[in-house]
Amino acid sequence: MPEISEEAEQLLAGLVCRLAARDPHGRWAIGNWFSDPLERPGWANNGDVDRYEKQLSGSGDRWTLRWNGFPYSDDVAASLTSAPVCIPEAVAHVVDGHIDVRLGRAVLRLSGLRAPFRQTGEGAL
Repeated sequence: MPEISEEAEQLLAGLVCRLAARDPHGRWAIGNWFSDPLERPGWANNGDVDRYEKQLSGSGDRWTLRWNGFPYSDDVAASLTSAPVCIPEAVAHVVDGHIDVRLGRAVLRLSGLRAPFRQTGEGAL
C-alpha cells in the first residue's frame, strides 16, 4: 500500500462515507456509484457501459480516482465540499477537464468519464 498523507486520507475516507449521500435540495447524489438517483437526462443514462470500472492510484498528497460510470464527477466533488456533509476546508476546482478536490496540500483528482448532458444550477461546477 502506498504511503498516504493525513489530508489525502481524509479525502479518500470521505468518498467511502458518502456512498449513498444525496443533497436534500436535489442538486447532487452519489447513488452508491451505480445509478443516478435524481434520474437526470443525459448520455450517462443511455446504458452504453456494460461493465463499470473504477481505479484509484497515487501516493502521499496526490491521488487520482478514474471511473467510467456513475456518479457524475461534479456530484462527487459536491459531496466532499458542500454543506452540510462537506469535509471542512475542502475545495474543488476544474483543472484540465478534471475536477481536483483539495484539502490543505492534498489533491484528489476526479476523472469520471461521464458527464451530464447539460449542467445547470448551483450544484454544477
